[in-house]
Order: sequence, then C-alpha cells, then structure tokens
Amino acid sequence: MRKVQIVVGAAALAVFMVFVTTLSAAADTDRRAGSGAQGYEAQISQGTVTGATASQIAAARKDVAEEEKLPDYSQVVDELSTDRFSAPGWTQAQTNGLAHGGSYVTSTSGAGEARFKLKVPTSNDYSIYAWWPSREGNSTAARFGVRSASGTKWSTVDQTRDGGYWVKIGDYHMEAGDYQAVSISAGEGSGEAVADAVALVRGVASPPPDDLAPADGGRVAAGVPLKSSEATYSAARRSGRVSGRALIRSGRRHMGTPYRLSPPAPCIAYRVEDCSCFTRFTFRRFDKFLPDNPVTQWRYGHRVRSKSNLRRGDLVFFKESGYRGPITHVGLYAGNGNILHASSYFGKVVISKMKYMRGYYGAKRVRPYR
Repeated sequence: MRKVQIVVGAAALAVFMVFVTTLSAAADTDRRAGSGAQGYEAQISQGTVTGATASQIAAARKDVAEEEKLPDYSQVVDELSTDRFSAPGWTQAQTNGLAHGGSYVTSTSGAGEARFKLKVPTSNDYSIYAWWPSREGNSTAARFGVRSASGTKWSTVDQTRDGGYWVKIGDYHMEAGDYQAVSISAGEGSGEAVADAVALVRGVASPPPDDLAPADGGRVAAGVPLKSSEATYSAARRSGRVSGRALIRSGRRHMGTPYRLSPPAPCIAYRVEDCSCFTRFTFRRFDKFLPDNPVTQWRYGHRVRSKSNLRRGDLVFFKESGYRGPITHVGLYAGNGNILHASSYFGKVVISKMKYMRGYYGAKRVRPYR
C-alpha cells in the first residue's frame, strides 16, 4: 500500500511540475509576444518562416498582395510645415546638414509633445518613418506615439543613432482621416528629443520616400525638387567607401521584390531574390562582391561584438533552426531594431523587426572598398 502511495504521489508531483512549467512557458510566451494582433509573430520567424504554419504564411502574403493592389501613397510632414506641425515650448529653427529640410526642433524641460498631422486616405496598414539629424545631445529614449485603430501605441527610440535618413518606427493599422497621427515626447532618457520629419507610407513592403539630406545634395527647403541620388552613389564608388546610410538607401530600392529561393531559381536583381541574393546585389552596387550564400557571406567582414553595437548596413545572420544548425538567413541592419531582408514569410523584400526573427547568431561589418 505504501508503494502505491509513493507511486501516486510521484505521479501527482510530476503532473504538478508539468502544469507549473506550462504556466511559466505561457507567461514567457506572453511576454515575448506582447499585446495586439501582431503578437503571434514573436512565436515564428519572419525570415525563412521557421515555425510558421501554412495558414500564417498565407495570411501574411495575402496582406502584402492586397497592399500591391492599392495605389502607392506616402506623405511627408516636416517641422517646417506649420499647418501640420506643432511643438509648443520646443526650441525652434535649429540647423544641421543631416536634418530633413535643413532644420529641426528639440524638446525643452516641461514642454509638451511635438505633434505631426497626417492625412490617412483609407483604413489600411501603414508604415511610419521618422527622420532626425545625427548630433550630440540627442535623446537616448525619445518617445514616439502613433495613433492607430486600436489607440495610441508608444515606442522608445534612441535618437543618438541612425540619424540623417528615414528610420522605420513601426507598422500600424490606421483609420482614414486627417488628424494628429504622430507625437514625440522627451521620454525618460538623457538628452533632447528631436522632431524633424515623419513619413506615412501605405503598406509594409513599400519603401519610404527617397529623400536625401541637404549634406548629400537633397532638399534644402520645402518645395525644392530632390537631386538625383545617382551622383551620390557614383561619388561613393569613386571614394572607395560608402556609409551605412547610403547602403540602406540603396537596399530599400529592392523592397517589394518577390522572394524566390536561389538556387534552384536564378538570382535576378529587382525581379526575384532570396536573402543572400538581396544582400549580394546591394553590396555589388558599391563594387563589393559577396557570394550568393548566407553561410559563406558569414566569412566576410569583421564580427560585431553585440546587438548594441549594430550599425546601419551591418550584415545580420540567423540560425533559425537552432544554434547547432547552419546559418539559414541574412539581412541588413536598418536601424531602430529593424532588418531589411528578403523574407520567405512575407514573400517579398521588406523591413521588419529583428525581434520577430528566431536564432540571432551574429553580425558582420562589411564596408564596401574598391
């Protein structure tokens, strides 16, 4: 009888431990997934779709396909747009060669929020991008609030990094209307929050406007046409070195290109690309030749010590099937925790959050030299 009691007790303890483990795993899942309709994405990988079900892949690709049927739409609001921008109490009209339009404003102690008014033409998914100049004194934790269909969603952005080009803040389902869509506040970090410009782009697979900073020969005032970026690329090739800003701007031209695994499919720039085909052609534009294979691309460049040291244009690698498995995916770090990559999950070249990618393995810094 005593043996039976011991066996029953052991079984009950085992069931209890399984129950506790399950609860812990569920809690950890909730923490990683976050809230909102996009939470499930943290449970799969958006690179080579490891862990995704057929229905999840179909749903993601259906969203992208629906976006392609809509006309392209983007709107840029600069802090110079007085009828669409307000920042009471902020320091006005500061200039910088990497500011959009040449100027920007910064937060002051006790000031309210800077707000951008955007015209959302139809209720759809949109990408929000922001621009600020690289400068000393920027906030390490500026707060960006985007008014979506489910309320205002806030995110923290380190503005000491990634200045001088469009930085993706996130994807949002937004309702049609003309309203205060983006707010910026100082947050709790050190430094001053910067309000410069924001861009609204319909869909998640469409690139932001192809603006250049004034320092790169771009817009110097509202209404002045942009200079072609081809001269900038040519100058970069002649100098033998290119900045991460130029590398990502070039890579974003591939956004929307259909995903096709190569081999067996051919690797054709702007027509069909897989992850290593995309990175290969992006670097090739600057006369740096990489092989069309994520495993062999890992052999190039210098290893980046940690995620916190990532810079725009760094190659980021993933082992989505486990650390002991092979490298399965590669993309370009695009700033603010985003990766620019050819994704078999979306079936396109897109920008998405690295937190939705499994198995981060490491990064390599390959600067194009001639």
